[in-house]
This record gives sequence, structure tokens and C-alpha cells, in this order.
Amino acid sequence: MVPMDKLNALRQTSLFNGLKDEDLSALADASSVEQYRVGTTIFRENDPGGTMYVVVTGKLELIVRDKGGHEVPLLTVASGQVFGEMSLLDNRPRSASARTLTDVSLLSVSRETLVRITHQHPTVALHLLELLAERLRYTASLVQERVVPNATDVIEVKSTLSDRISDFFTDGSGNLAFVIFSLVWFVVWIVWNLGLIPGLQVFDPFPFGLLTMVVSLEMVFLSLFILIKQKRQAANDRVRDDIEYEVNVRAEAGIRNLSNQLEALERRLTTRLEVIERVQAPHHAQAAD
Repeated sequence: MVPMDKLNALRQTSLFNGLKDEDLSALADASSVEQYRVGTTIFRENDPGGTMYVVVTGKLELIVRDKGGHEVPLLTVASGQVFGEMSLLDNRPRSASARTLTDVSLLSVSRETLVRITHQHPTVALHLLELLAERLRYTASLVQERVVPNATDVIEVKSTLSDRISDFFTDGSGNLAFVIFSLVWFVVWIVWNLGLIPGLQVFDPFPFGLLTMVVSLEMVFLSLFILIKQKRQAANDRVRDDIEYEVNVRAEAGIRNLSNQLEALERRLTTRLEVIERVQAPHHAQAAD
């Protein structure tokens, strides 16, 4: 890549919006070009930081792993955007992993280069603060929407054969079709055994003892199936309550952590801006005289 290509890439980046061409040229000279193929991991979570990247061409994603070891996509970064800025600011290990979605071309900016540019142009610090606030807000919304295990899927896995049998009979007896079937069955049984149908021999004369026994056994078994389902429903409710509790804990912990990070970054950048303003104040005063 020629220097002009690096200059154009930096000029299209919102973080460096407002810099003069000579400053962009100095920044381009201090940055280096890195090429990565699709599917390449640029850095991993907890790797040493201290470098920020500007995406010239291509697309990549930032991901983290939850406590269960599952990958959680955080953000997709495309041309003209930057990533890795948080580790660059606090000089701590990476808080996420970066993996390419396409072939990418990047400009790497070191911590020392960004500090020098920030001292010369305080507006870069403001743009950086806006970028961090936007990332933290996005991550906070992602934490709130973080998908936990589906309670229905968990319950389905835990269902046994006896549970499914009880569901079959209770679901079958708890609808209008079963009521109509029972009504027709009772009417036919009673009319038959009252001798009202010519040619049919009575097998359960009044007071219909056999019918009473069959209905009683039916009610006993249906009651048992209902009790089994109620017991399992109580266990399912406990599973749902546990998952809802996990959702609330994750959201609260994530939002609290992000809020603390944002406050710390705001204090750090505000302090740095105040120092820069105190250093530049005498120069502005001399220029005014």
C-alpha cells in the first residue's frame, strides 16, 4: 500500500475527522499496514494490547466467550471503522477477540502515536470518548438481550416417557372432543342397557354397575395423570424461575461493569483534556498577544 492509500483510509475514519493533511500524513507514516485472510484471528481475549487498528478494506467481528465457553458476537467492524481502542487507552490485555469475516487490510496505530496526536489535537480525544461511549452502550444493550438457555428446550430434554404419556392423556381429556365423546358414549350405553334398542341384548341393566365402575376407574387414572403433570409443571416453573434469575443477574452485572468502565474512561479522558488545555493555554495567550 502506498502512503496515499493510508492517508485516504485515515481521512475516511471518523475518529480522525478534523485533522489537517500534514497531521494525517504524520499519522500515516507512523502506522503500519497488516493484511489478514478470511477466518484469521487477529488477536484473542486477554492478549497484550497497546495497538489500535483502522479497517481499510474488509470486515471483521469482535467476539467474547461467556462462562459456558460459548462465543458471543459483540460487534461487526467494517471499512473506515476502528477497533482495539480500549486496550490502547488503558494499556491492559484485550477485552475481546477479533476475527476476520473477509480478507482485510488494516492500519495499526501504536499507543505512543495516538498519545502524541491527542496532545496535539484534543478533539481526537473527544471523538475517542464518543466512540467508546457508543461501543459501551451497544454492549450494554447486547448484555440485556443476551440469550440464555431456552426454558422450553431445557424442559423438553428433561421430559421422560412417563411424562409424555401423562401429557398425552391429560391433553386428550382436556378438550371439547373428549367431552362430546363421553356424552355420546354414556347416552348409547344407557339407551342400550335400558332395552330401548330392539335386537340388542342388555349386558349392564339399571343401575348400570359396570358403567359406574368403568367411569370410576377412568376418573382415578385421569386424576393420577393430572397429579403427575402438576408435579412436573411445578418442576418446570422452578426451571423457568432459575433461568429468569440468571438473566437478571447477567444483565445487572454486565450493566454495572460497563457503567464502571465508562465512568473510568470519562475520568481518564477528562483529566487528560484538562492537562492538555493547561499546557496549551500559555501558547494561545502568546499567539493572541
